[in-house]
Amino acid sequence: MLLRPTTLALAAALALGTPSAFAAPEKPVAAQVESTAAPKTATQSDSSSYAQREAKDQKVSSYQGGNTVIITMSAGALVLLLFLLLII
Repeated sequence: MLLRPTTLALAAALALGTPSAFAAPEKPVAAQVESTAAPKTATQSDSSSYAQREAKDQKVSSYQGGNTVIITMSAGALVLLLFLLLII
């Protein structure tokens, strides 16, 4: 039964340690540098090259990215964490 007090101590440390991290005073910044350069725009040759590659590969228009994987892994990690906290 040593695991339950350990879990409670860890949860208390995480809950009480977070506000103290935000309470620390910030150090003054000596100088702040701002970039005035405008972002580069794509040239006509770049745009036509991208258009040609997109026309060649029809799967590009249906590309969804990794949204499903990220959401699934995040939900799975949350369920696993809750499960472990309930067991321990």
